[in-house]
Amino acid sequence: MFIYIKRFLERRVAPTSQNEDRARAEFILNIFLCTGMVLTFVAFLFNVFNHLTHSNNSVSVGVALVQFVFFVVLYLFSRRGYTRLSSVVLLGIFFLLAIFMASTWGVDLAMVLLTYVLVIVMAGILINTTSAFLMAALISLSLVVVNLLHVKQVILVDRSWRTAELWGATEISLFSLVFFVIATISWLSNREMEKSLKRARASEEELKKERDLLEVKVEERTQALKEAQMERVTQLYRFAEFGRISAGLFHDLMNPLSAVALNMEQTASIERRTGAISSEEAKESLDKAVRAAKKLEDLVASVRKQLTRQSNKERFSLPEEIELVIEVLSHKARSAQVEVTFVCEQDVQVFGDAVKFNQIVLNLVANAIDAYGPRVSPAPGIGMPVQSSRDVTVSLELVDSYIRLSVKDGGEGIPQKYLSKIFEPFFTTKVEGHGIGLSTVKRIVEKDFGGTLSVESQEGAGSIFTIRFPAL
Repeated sequence: MFIYIKRFLERRVAPTSQNEDRARAEFILNIFLCTGMVLTFVAFLFNVFNHLTHSNNSVSVGVALVQFVFFVVLYLFSRRGYTRLSSVVLLGIFFLLAIFMASTWGVDLAMVLLTYVLVIVMAGILINTTSAFLMAALISLSLVVVNLLHVKQVILVDRSWRTAELWGATEISLFSLVFFVIATISWLSNREMEKSLKRARASEEELKKERDLLEVKVEERTQALKEAQMERVTQLYRFAEFGRISAGLFHDLMNPLSAVALNMEQTASIERRTGAISSEEAKESLDKAVRAAKKLEDLVASVRKQLTRQSNKERFSLPEEIELVIEVLSHKARSAQVEVTFVCEQDVQVFGDAVKFNQIVLNLVANAIDAYGPRVSPAPGIGMPVQSSRDVTVSLELVDSYIRLSVKDGGEGIPQKYLSKIFEPFFTTKVEGHGIGLSTVKRIVEKDFGGTLSVESQEGAGSIFTIRFPAL
């Protein structure tokens, strides 16, 4: 039963305004008006009962009824959205009541001052702080005017209340009621403000969480876009690299093709000339043709690995991939007069992406060849200079559970001030470089093979790039 009564009362005082500040003021006003209706109705019933039993106080009955109707009308106005109007009328009535009491019994009457305080507090809570200051100014002005009228004896003052030695029950009840009203209004205002602050703090926490989540999402999205962009640039770089070595590839492709053609032609020529061919001659010519065809097949496989965009994880042989890369770069090495040597004592196999490993080796060996720069020819009339060795050594070994791959050259070396930047995207010390190769190698080593890439270099003495990754 109590729950239903509570819900009924909550619906009666629930604000209708959508604005939070106005809703708070409307809620407090509705509680004040409902309380006023209850008190005036009880006073009306009491006066009616007193009038019927004692046949007097008919004036009090009428006053109580008017007060009750007054609160009911203001409540109805508030429920229909005229909250500010109801507040202004209520404050006006209390202000006029205070002026009436001040004119009748003097401005120094305690109840007058308390009523003025109540009006100022209610103005600040029900309307706004500006209204509170305005009411304070009007009250001060009314005190001055009323007091001046009393001094000039324009209005006669009833000072009989000063002769009473002690307050009676009526006076104490009235003061207590005013104190209670002021405390209640202040409590309701603080309660609603605390609710608003709690909602604001909760909203702030939610916004902070959303902001942090948004920052994480933006960072993840940005990283994903960077990776996608880097992958696209890497693909373009691979095509550009293929374009640079295409002349050498086509040259090397022609050699095995010519060998196949010559051996087959030689076999046919012997047959035409003699009318027969021995098994030894045929076997020798066919072996040469098969070796040339195998050479051609290896070169085509290497080129396909460089151009493919698909990544398939499988178990593959690291030495075979390195040899394929060296084969692809053989023309580039010969043009630069560089000797590429591969050192490996055992077959090492791993499970992973052979194309990406091929890409790692291709970048490192190509950079090692480029590290020597062009071969300088001697000037006419000057004796041939001593030819220094131009070697690139690729080493592969299995150490415990890790694989170590190193590419060493004796080229120009990398300045110390650039060592910390060479793995950054688009940073290059080459005149015609793109700054993609080493950053791509580092990304593939770390992301696809779970390894590390390091470099040691000295100007004029060459560089050593070392990769270490688990032997999975």
